[in-house]
Amino acid sequence: MAISEEFKHTVGKALGRIPSGLFILTASHGGKSDAMLASWVQQASFDPPTISIAVGKGRGIVDLIKTGKTLVISVLPEGDTSLMKRYARGLKPGEDPFAGVEIVTTAGGGVAMKSAVAWLECRLLQTCDFGADHELVIAQVIHGELLHPGQSFTHQRGNGFHY
Repeated sequence: MAISEEFKHTVGKALGRIPSGLFILTASHGGKSDAMLASWVQQASFDPPTISIAVGKGRGIVDLIKTGKTLVISVLPEGDTSLMKRYARGLKPGEDPFAGVEIVTTAGGGVAMKSAVAWLECRLLQTCDFGADHELVIAQVIHGELLHPGQSFTHQRGNGFHY
């Protein structure tokens, strides 16, 4: 479906006002690791504690999540743009996703960012392709830890049709 420029202009400003957070999504399996900046992360249920993550189609991290069945979300601290800048443009092929970044090992052996407010380690429940440019990853929280006091990084986009 082609979206008109008028629709992007009028609806986009309203859509962009839906606040979101900033997170680093990590996954490892079979000696491979990947990390990316994620902003569309949301708690989806209480029992079991579950989150949803929208990931752009074609991102290699989804394959790691599907094969390894686990992922970690690091919640970025308010105003801290260092990790955002590191992961916003994606990683180059073969690049070590954790080079130059202080990390901690989660309870289940995953990787979280040491400077994060908190981390959540999750087990994949399912992915959902709903015919759009992103797919949903639905995951149950199995471990987590509050690392530092303070607020998480939230933001609003100027337009709902781009990051």
